[in-house]
Amino acid sequence: MPTHIDLEFSDQSFEDCDSSVIISITDLHGRHQERVRLGVVLAETLYERIDKGEGVNLDMRYVKDFSLKKYRQSRKVGEDQEVELQDFSASWAYFDGIEPTDLSHVRFTGSATSFTHCLFGDCPLSFFNSKFHADITDFSLSHFGAGVANFQYAEFKSKSINFDHAIFESGDVHFVNCEFGDCKVSFREVNFGEGKVDFHYTRFGEGPITFDKCIFGGGEVSFKRVDFGDGKVDFKRSHFGDGEIDFSEADFREGKVIFRSAIFGDGNINFQECISQSEFIFDNAEFGTGSLSFFRSQATRLSFRLCHFNNYVDLRVKEVKQIDLSHTIVRDIIDLMPTDSAPVHMEQMLFNGMRNLGHLYIDWERNDVLNLINSQVETSNREKSQQLLILKETYNSTGRYSDEDRAYVSYKRFELKADLEYSLKHRPGSAIWAYPTAFFKWLLFDKIGLYATEPLRVLFSVSVIYTLFSLLYLVLPFVADTYIDTGGGSELADLNPVAKAFYYSAITFLTIGYGEFYPIGVMRFFASVEGYVGVFLMGYFSVAFVRKVLR
Repeated sequence: MPTHIDLEFSDQSFEDCDSSVIISITDLHGRHQERVRLGVVLAETLYERIDKGEGVNLDMRYVKDFSLKKYRQSRKVGEDQEVELQDFSASWAYFDGIEPTDLSHVRFTGSATSFTHCLFGDCPLSFFNSKFHADITDFSLSHFGAGVANFQYAEFKSKSINFDHAIFESGDVHFVNCEFGDCKVSFREVNFGEGKVDFHYTRFGEGPITFDKCIFGGGEVSFKRVDFGDGKVDFKRSHFGDGEIDFSEADFREGKVIFRSAIFGDGNINFQECISQSEFIFDNAEFGTGSLSFFRSQATRLSFRLCHFNNYVDLRVKEVKQIDLSHTIVRDIIDLMPTDSAPVHMEQMLFNGMRNLGHLYIDWERNDVLNLINSQVETSNREKSQQLLILKETYNSTGRYSDEDRAYVSYKRFELKADLEYSLKHRPGSAIWAYPTAFFKWLLFDKIGLYATEPLRVLFSVSVIYTLFSLLYLVLPFVADTYIDTGGGSELADLNPVAKAFYYSAITFLTIGYGEFYPIGVMRFFASVEGYVGVFLMGYFSVAFVRKVLR
């Protein structure tokens, strides 16, 4: 960035000017950047041209103390009386002076208004309430000094508006309450310097808006309550400093909002109560330690793929169809927890490949998490299971054990489906045993005890299976040559068949084995199976019960 300008005045004429000045521009390190000769034009000469209604051409000119405020005072007209400048051109011009350069209340008309490569000194610069109505408005490669650059209430109605590669040094930049037309507005690779950048209440039209590769030096950046119109808004690869960044209550309508590969500093980033009918794309963006908030915002989609979060992220949105956190690295908190006063409405959420080194706050029921994952069309069952495993671990780390159990059960269910799909895809001949194996796992681990998360369900399953074996012992003697022998001298020999079947089933299931009864015939096989099942299920119940108690 140029930081120092040396002037060398000369009596040598230059084109139609009687004198000239040589401008030498050096950067922060004293390295030479530009050296040009400009013709000197007196401010009063320009005022006379304005009086005659002539076009003003200041290309390659040096102008000192130019001020339309002084012009109005000298002509004794109102301070806010509009001045028309047709086909105004100041390419490679240098506006210098001790007092502010005033170009306020100007109507720029004609085919073009050009300030390309224009240099403005360190005094304040004002385009307050000016109207840029020429076909083309071009500030590309212009350099604004250390003073305030004021474009408040300016109206841009040109077919093309270009600030590409412009440089603002340490002064504040005000585009407050500006009105932009429906054409393309380009601030590509603008260096906004270290001052405050303020666009709040500005209104854009239907054309695309480009802030690609912009640099914000560290001052506050405000786009609060800006109406961005229906065009695409592009901030990709922009560098935001450590100042506060405010997009709260901005209206993006149908335009896509892109912050892809942007770099944010340590200031807070505020998108609260924004409204968009399209997408916010932050893919591969880097965030500092400042918080990021989308509280009560609305959008079609929020995408943070491949982002690194070192900060608190508030995603308690009012309404969004999809939030994509795939392959992100989280080192702090991502908050999706709804409240009674601020419910969160989402249709789909993606976070496959996430590395969660922090905490993810999301409520299983109120956020309808299972539906958020089930609704994912583009992810496989394996990816869904991995996402549920991430949730299971984050619920465990935050002490939400009931939600952890729900996430764990869903994780195991999707994992079972994924394992079956893998077997059928890579070993087609395995279908003969793959389906029975999957069914056995589903029945044993899922239906009987919800993967050891519900001890009462295991106990109910124990009761059901015990009853089924008891009924089996009661029915078998009527269809096969088999029975329960009492050993002759048992005092239980007079029990009726029902009591005998249930009693024998109980001591077999619990592997007590008093020796009072023993099976004869094919019933021996079923008794062996019941003993094995009983040992397994009682162990299953113990695991589920202890797991609950320890929590």
